[in-house]
Amino acid sequence: MASTVSICNLALGHLGADKIDALTEASTEARACNRFYGQTLDALLAAGPPWRFARHEAVLAEVTGVSVGRWAHAYALPVDLIRVREVRPPNGPLSGVMLPGDLTADDAGGSPYELFGDWLLSDLSPATLSYIRRVDDPSKFPPLFVETLSWHLAARLAMPLTRDAGQRQAAFQMALQTQAAASATEANDEWSGSSFVSDYEQVRA
Repeated sequence: MASTVSICNLALGHLGADKIDALTEASTEARACNRFYGQTLDALLAAGPPWRFARHEAVLAEVTGVSVGRWAHAYALPVDLIRVREVRPPNGPLSGVMLPGDLTADDAGGSPYELFGDWLLSDLSPATLSYIRRVDDPSKFPPLFVETLSWHLAARLAMPLTRDAGQRQAAFQMALQTQAAASATEANDEWSGSSFVSDYEQVRA
């Protein structure tokens, strides 16, 4: 089972650096991990595929006294929001289309919305938000996510710890490769659970 320290040690091991026993220890490696781990995790959640372990839904709480412009309603964003996937009516079907994080188009698969400061603006009421959330518990991370995160962290740690640009570039290339493998696995698992009906099955029906 992964922990923050074990993921940091994977990253340090990729660089040939000394391992740590705790993030609180007074070592250069621990200080560097403390500096870069959280940002690296958030960036991977934000920029990677819609990781299944980080998916969440919430019925949004409407706020008043907000200038909503052309929109009819304003909602408070969840505190653990990393990336919006879709806005839709409560109990409505999820389209499966991942949306951009600022403004939707009517044909994007969900209801149109706009992110403005700490608010989400929409004409929908009530509204359910499907999103990627911040997950701080490493025991929830699947193995390929752990591997991807460790290489992204290694790429961040390379210059502070080794001053070797070549090692940083090599770690970054491994990060991209492991992320691609993790993304493919996520996509394959998504497809296998879909309601797709093949032409053969349609003919038999």
